[in-house]
Amino acid sequence: MHRNRSTSKRSSSPSVVVEDLSVLPQADGSCFGKPKAPVTEVEMEDAKEDSHPPELPGFLRLTDTEMREKYNELNRLENERLSASKQADGGGKWARLSPDPVLDRYNNIHPWANNRVKLRVPEGFNDYINASPVTLVSTSGKQSALKSGVQDKYICMQGPKKQTVDHVWHMVWHELATPYNDSPAVILMLSPTHAPAPDDSTRMFEKCFPYYPFDENSPPLKINEKNDLGEDFKAEVRFVSREPAIEGTAIEVRKLAMTVEGEDHEKPIWHYLYPNWPDFGALEEENVASVIGLMDISRKQNGKGENPRIVHCSAGVGRTGTFVALEFLMGELQGGAWEGWDQGPMGDTDPIYDTVDQLRKQRKTMVQAYEQYAFLYEVLRKIWEEKYGTECAGGEHMHQNKVEVCGGGSPS
Repeated sequence: MHRNRSTSKRSSSPSVVVEDLSVLPQADGSCFGKPKAPVTEVEMEDAKEDSHPPELPGFLRLTDTEMREKYNELNRLENERLSASKQADGGGKWARLSPDPVLDRYNNIHPWANNRVKLRVPEGFNDYINASPVTLVSTSGKQSALKSGVQDKYICMQGPKKQTVDHVWHMVWHELATPYNDSPAVILMLSPTHAPAPDDSTRMFEKCFPYYPFDENSPPLKINEKNDLGEDFKAEVRFVSREPAIEGTAIEVRKLAMTVEGEDHEKPIWHYLYPNWPDFGALEEENVASVIGLMDISRKQNGKGENPRIVHCSAGVGRTGTFVALEFLMGELQGGAWEGWDQGPMGDTDPIYDTVDQLRKQRKTMVQAYEQYAFLYEVLRKIWEEKYGTECAGGEHMHQNKVEVCGGGSPS
């Protein structure tokens, strides 16, 4: 299948701050070392009326062996899709693009051909960027009612390379454009720019190019100076301010602004850098609480969710997929969707498994490692215990020590 990529050029595709932050409630994080929110009188009355908490769903009582079996099945399904992509018809729904040595960070991580962001460039220019639009669909009416006006929309991308900085900001302007001045772009960076090499801890290697102005001393980024994206798109991204971080975390918050020649408005951008989620390491309990805080603040900053949030790590599949899956599933749990699950019409299903499968159908290898997959069950089990006031039940409860979040393979 012939394609023009970075060596030739081709054409294009699609995509407040609101004071009413009516978004889904989240776990208060007290089970992960975050101070517990005070209990209101209404909550105390509810607790009196409901002295018998709902039964923990069966899928949150899975053993390690059962979770591994499900993870292996997810990998089997993905291998079937990859096999289909090699068929003579070009792969149909599961067609894949050939790796681009210039624009792809890893040669085994690139989007499904039918679910990728296409840059809106003139005919004859390369429209490729390693980014996938992701939308998660609820399995519960309670979730839908709870999140009225809030959409689970994301763009999941690889950590930018030096050669793709212009592509990223071109995408930001066009894909996060609804509307302009009153709807900021929100970018979540879940990887440091550099980390020790897996085979040599004394050698640092790039995980993500520093694609944004770092501080007030950074000159504005000039976008598309070489006209790789066409002659008509000239932009600038400048540093505005370093905002207070989420208390007790290492999260860095920057406010940026983007302007484009010929446009009379400025695009505000909120950039959140979460540096403490390593490729090959453990997520401490206090860091789980900070990830939950990052979900909350970035969702609120995104207003009603008219624009997708951009989420990336290094490859854009491991930590990125885990973050997206966890946020969505927390909404299901907090909305009460899993109460009486085993007795309901979906009782023989596993929403965690189904969500990861849904993600992988939109971007290959999402929730990359088994440790990440098991992490979802562990954190959601703890949030259930916190929400309903139940004792620890089921699983090995890794949260009492450390939670492994990354495995081998391509850095994620």
